[in-house]
Amino acid sequence: MQTITLKYGTSEQRAELPTRWTGDSIESDYKADETPFDEKVRLALDTPVGSGRLKDMVSPGEKICIVFSDITRSWQRTDIYLPLIVEELEKGGIRPVDITLLSALGTHRKHSEEELGQLTGSLYGSYTILDHDCDDEENMIHLGTTSRGTRVELNRLAVEADRLIITGGIVFHLMAGYSGGRKTLVPGISSRRTIMQNHSLSLHPEKGMGSHPLIGCDKLFENPLHEDLMEALEMVKPDFLINIVPGTKGPGAVVAGHYNLAHREGCRLLREFFLIPIPERRDVVIASAHGFPGDINFYQSVKSMINACQALKPGGTLILATRSQEGLGNPLMEEMIGRFTSMAEREAFLRDNYTIGRFIAYYGCELASRFRVFLVTEMEEPSLIQADITTFPTLEEALKEARRIHGEPVSFWCVPDASHSFPQAD
Repeated sequence: MQTITLKYGTSEQRAELPTRWTGDSIESDYKADETPFDEKVRLALDTPVGSGRLKDMVSPGEKICIVFSDITRSWQRTDIYLPLIVEELEKGGIRPVDITLLSALGTHRKHSEEELGQLTGSLYGSYTILDHDCDDEENMIHLGTTSRGTRVELNRLAVEADRLIITGGIVFHLMAGYSGGRKTLVPGISSRRTIMQNHSLSLHPEKGMGSHPLIGCDKLFENPLHEDLMEALEMVKPDFLINIVPGTKGPGAVVAGHYNLAHREGCRLLREFFLIPIPERRDVVIASAHGFPGDINFYQSVKSMINACQALKPGGTLILATRSQEGLGNPLMEEMIGRFTSMAEREAFLRDNYTIGRFIAYYGCELASRFRVFLVTEMEEPSLIQADITTFPTLEEALKEARRIHGEPVSFWCVPDASHSFPQAD
């Protein structure tokens, strides 16, 4: 018999597959570049895409604002790349007193001083370092309204700076196609109103139709949310961008330069690393959210659900190993999953009470309405029954039930790292 092993929290789940189940593993052939990360950053700063070098763009006395990601994106190693950006600025004659580092919190909580120190490394204590506050309307500047009706309100410090540098990471994004680039501004340093107006474009314009069919991972063409973000970006035209592309363990590549051209190059690299063509979708997909921290809660594991379902036939069975020791991970998840008994009810409530957290919960429920979802998990969440999601304490028990439903023979896909790998059927 074939044995399958999946990462699960800080441990593993292991089980023997039914005798006549045959399948293949969907894994990236990405091989990590062993070049030290600081050298990758320096090379990107030395060879920017579509722009001149940063040190040649600035002049002494100019006020500089550098926007950086919050603690939930610490894999980017801002503590390494932010000092190197500052080093480049100082070569151009910029003084420390003229540099402000602004954390792109979006709607996330504020940082502790310890977290700010962790994120900014050697810069902490010697430079102005601030958290963005999406509810501080007095410190927002209204730049205009997009063609889709989003009122663009951004942090005054960034808008009024002589030079604006945006930084962040590029991963597949369930609404915008890719993160990074323009998302540093919205939701990163925009008002709550701007964030919700833009992200509400994730819903179909017609009521009762669910999520918009043109949003989703790897989707940029005619994606209304992405195009709205680009309109907001063009109102600001940042002076320089540096974005990090993940590897399997932390940063994998670095791009820098023009705010759009460099970001597009980063998206291309991400596709090269983690988009995996497959010849067909199959009836069963066995996947893992790749252990801690990707499976710390269900909220984080929805991303792995989305990726794994790319390899699944409509009506097929997804078996996802997600320890989720913190449960659902967001009170809005419990509200959207457990309060309603139908997708129509969830959608109606979401349209009137849109938040990002509610949409992620809705999207997870929408997947469970299209596919049979089995979670191998520690969660004891009765509310999941409302979304037709079945939980099992072990991979062995989940496979036993899948075998009862599908019988034999069965052809399956295994996705050991669904948090990164993005299957794409021909």
